[in-house]
Amino acid sequence: MAVTRFLLFVLLAPNVWGDDALWQALKTEPNLVVFMRHAQPAGGDPLKWDQSGNCEGESMLTLDGKAHAKRIGDAFSARGIKPIVISSPMCRCRDTAEIAFGHGGVTDGELREVASADSARMKSFEGRAVELITTHRGSMPVVFVSHRPNIDLLTMELIESGDLLVARVNKNGEVLVVGKIRVP
Repeated sequence: MAVTRFLLFVLLAPNVWGDDALWQALKTEPNLVVFMRHAQPAGGDPLKWDQSGNCEGESMLTLDGKAHAKRIGDAFSARGIKPIVISSPMCRCRDTAEIAFGHGGVTDGELREVASADSARMKSFEGRAVELITTHRGSMPVVFVSHRPNIDLLTMELIESGDLLVARVNKNGEVLVVGKIRVP
C-alpha cells in the first residue's frame, strides 16, 4: 500500500509542481500570454455572432461553464495576478472573461470564431490577434479568451474548455508554449 501511494505521489507531483511554476512565471516573467478557451457552452450556432451584443442565436455558457469561469478567475485572484484581457466578441468568450476577470477586456470583431475552411478569415483573425497580443504584452500577462480553432491556429496546441495554455510571445508575435494549467 505504501509503495502504491509513493508511486501515485511520484506520478502526480510533477503536474502540481508544473502548475506552481507556471503560476509563478505569470506573476514574475514579462511577455507571457495565457490562451484560454471559453468555458463550457451549449445551444445556439457556434459560428453565429450577434454584433448588437444581445447574443441572439449564439452559443451561451452553461451553469457549469459559468462556475468554471469563476473558478479560473478565483485562481488568478488568489495568486494576485491581474492580467490584461483580450477576448473574442462572441458572447461565450465575453461572458467567460467577464465572470473570470470582472470585465470583457479588449475585443475586436476579427477575433470571433473562425471556420477552418475559411482561409481568408483565418488570415485576418491571425493578423489581428497577433497585433493585439504583441501590443499588450509586457510586464503583466495577457489572457486571450478565444475559441478552439482560433487558439489551435496561433499555438498548434489543442485545449479543452477553460484550459490555460501559457506561452511566451516575442515582439514579432511568435508563440512559444511553455505549459498548460488545468483549473478543475
